[in-house]
Amino acid sequence: MAKSFFGKKIVRVVLVLMVCFVLLQFIRPSLDNPPVTGDLQAPPEVKSILQRACYDCHSNETKLAWFDKPAPAYWLVAAHIKEGRALLNFSHWDSLNADQRKGKLFESLNQMVFNEMPLSQYTTFHTDARISGEDVKVLRKYLASLAPPKLADSAVIRSADDQYARWTTAARAQEVKPEPNGLAYMADYSDWKAISSTDRWDNGTMRVIMGNPVAVKAIREGHMNPWPDGTAFAKVAWKALLKPSGEVTPGEFLQVEIMLKDKDKYAATGGWGWGRWKGDQLKPYGKDASFVTECTGCHRPMHDHDLVFTSPVNWRGHAGVGADTAALQALDWKVITSRIDKSQGTMSVLYGNDLAVAAARKGKDYPLNSVLTLVTWKQKEDDHWYGANVPDSLISVEKFTFGTDTARRDWITQKASVMPK
Repeated sequence: MAKSFFGKKIVRVVLVLMVCFVLLQFIRPSLDNPPVTGDLQAPPEVKSILQRACYDCHSNETKLAWFDKPAPAYWLVAAHIKEGRALLNFSHWDSLNADQRKGKLFESLNQMVFNEMPLSQYTTFHTDARISGEDVKVLRKYLASLAPPKLADSAVIRSADDQYARWTTAARAQEVKPEPNGLAYMADYSDWKAISSTDRWDNGTMRVIMGNPVAVKAIREGHMNPWPDGTAFAKVAWKALLKPSGEVTPGEFLQVEIMLKDKDKYAATGGWGWGRWKGDQLKPYGKDASFVTECTGCHRPMHDHDLVFTSPVNWRGHAGVGADTAALQALDWKVITSRIDKSQGTMSVLYGNDLAVAAARKGKDYPLNSVLTLVTWKQKEDDHWYGANVPDSLISVEKFTFGTDTARRDWITQKASVMPK
């Protein structure tokens, strides 16, 4: 009798669940495939990888498997597709300019390298979307072909000089507006310490990464994962000017990006506030606060490093230099400029004492007792970003003190990336 009762109860529960399941199928978020306005154009071997691994969530050519269609699985799939199309849609490739297209492809590859994309919950069921080591090789080879080095001609150099002069004078005198998310521009970033530098050959830029006093203290104490609240980084980017000799110097100022750590205030965006100010007018990036999804999406692969790509330069124990006094002293100075030597595979940063920096920022000759220190590293491929090179082993530290007030600034080209307030 008891068995019969419990048996009937189980049947009723199953029937109720079946009815609920059927009713759920009528609750379906809208998910259609709008027209394709302009698809990605790429070699067949590249296109096939992206179509297989990306197009279901990042195009208007979504093809749902039978197990994607029943609710509630359908709800999750629809949400992922909506988010994916908003961040990257290969079906609207024509809406992006050439630099944006290349940038999206490099970002996509780096997401794949760090196993962030395609999503693991997607590839568990859609096994054909998995990215293999051979797929990565094919994509790396193709993307490298999109970023050939370009020599700068005299007209480009003159244009960069004119633009730089405007940035250092009029543009800096005006009030700079905050980002739509409320993050304020930090004009004192030029006095922060250099944490590292980057040769972004993927987009033809060179960058210096600065850290505020909180960041520098955290580096010296080894408290970098997570970074403490109050940490701020400024990533300053210039167009790279490649000369026939293989030397690369900063040209047109492109932008400064700032990250500010406050785990409570910015909890919704990974504990960081994000901002980008572009051009010599330092125009805030983004139409509204939603622009930060680009920042968090790009930095997602660094979730095990508190979303920070930059690894601080190691000053000790390289190439027999050790804890060189001049090198350590330079950590307390300010950056004047940086340069890259493609032919030698090196990158350098020129530091100066307060006298030297003040003269450089005013475009004047270095006065008596100005001190310059040129630190040079061997380059290596950035472990965190395919398309970039970063400092590796320390090669040399060259120190120069001006002993007369008539000494001129001809020891090294430095004007083009001075970072005044």
